[in-house]
Amino acid sequence: EHHFETSLSATGKINGTVLQGDLVLQGNGDVELDLNDLMRMGLALRQSGVRQVSGRFLISDSAFLRVSEVNPEQPLDAPYNAGIGPLSLAFARVTLRSHGNGSFFSNPELTERGPAWRIATDASARRARDIPVRDVGMHAALSLRRIAAELGIQLPLPERGALPSQRQLIATIQSKPLVDMIEGMMVYSNNQLAETIGLVTAHTLGPGPQSLAESAATVWKDLITRLPKTDWQGFNITNHSGLDSKARATPAQLATLLEYGLSRHHLPHLLPANAWSGSLSRRLVEQGRLQRVWAKTGSIDFAVALAGYLLPDSGGLWLFAIISDDPERRAVYDAMPEPDTQIRKETRQWERNIKAQHDAVLRRWIGGKF
Repeated sequence: EHHFETSLSATGKINGTVLQGDLVLQGNGDVELDLNDLMRMGLALRQSGVRQVSGRFLISDSAFLRVSEVNPEQPLDAPYNAGIGPLSLAFARVTLRSHGNGSFFSNPELTERGPAWRIATDASARRARDIPVRDVGMHAALSLRRIAAELGIQLPLPERGALPSQRQLIATIQSKPLVDMIEGMMVYSNNQLAETIGLVTAHTLGPGPQSLAESAATVWKDLITRLPKTDWQGFNITNHSGLDSKARATPAQLATLLEYGLSRHHLPHLLPANAWSGSLSRRLVEQGRLQRVWAKTGSIDFAVALAGYLLPDSGGLWLFAIISDDPERRAVYDAMPEPDTQIRKETRQWERNIKAQHDAVLRRWIGGKF
């Protein structure tokens, strides 16, 4: 039932319309913080009488590890490989659009002009597309500054700094309960949620990890001690979302996790259902097979997995795990400095074919055939 809080607070007193002190924006892990939440903060600041800040506009985003991307080996413009941090806005991605005259803008406005922006704007296609944010805390703070300006409030440029001990709270935003965020992570296969929840979990288990790999190891070592009868040989998870071509797990290991999740957390109700929700909404849309599969998808280029629960015609609840990959094509992909259009097209077609094969297997299993 845990909630992540994002707060706006101030030091000093308000003299007329001027805050004689610092304004502090503090994040603690709400990945779903959105523009309407920033508007709420801006309105609260306006209603307090503030129109100008004489001190600093501070960002506090040191509650746990902050990184600029999940995996540096992933494409630089991949929106699923955005930065992670305690202060983040709208899943750390923006929509890039063309003015039609060779120039571009983003929504929300992004001041970064890093590799993702360059790659996206150099592309021949001129359609709207999402790109990742790297410095997620700074992006959130700059977005609040823009909204504040539109409300008639002048804020300094944001900067990181030590959290002042004495502050007066202006506004607090609470996230959904953690269990609801986990359901969203599962249904929409969201890496930002997975990494953030994993980082927070690792932080509570011991000294703050210095990398995503250390963080993942902390969480998995704790979980594995609860499941000592399973053979964990070869198991390798280097982050919390599985976004790594070096990640390894066997179907039997995944089945152990599914059994644990069923007995401890009633896991099926948090997963996508075929022909209904999230990443399974368009799969097995057939009379007689509706909502028979409750499972988590997982895919990177040239690797696809599906693990979860199946309701067969004979009744009951089965656990299953399917993993498919093409190591040879993946090796070619990894050898490229930047994946070209042809191999990106190839991996999309490969994934469609593999998912069709998985669906054929699921149809047989639903009917009780092996």
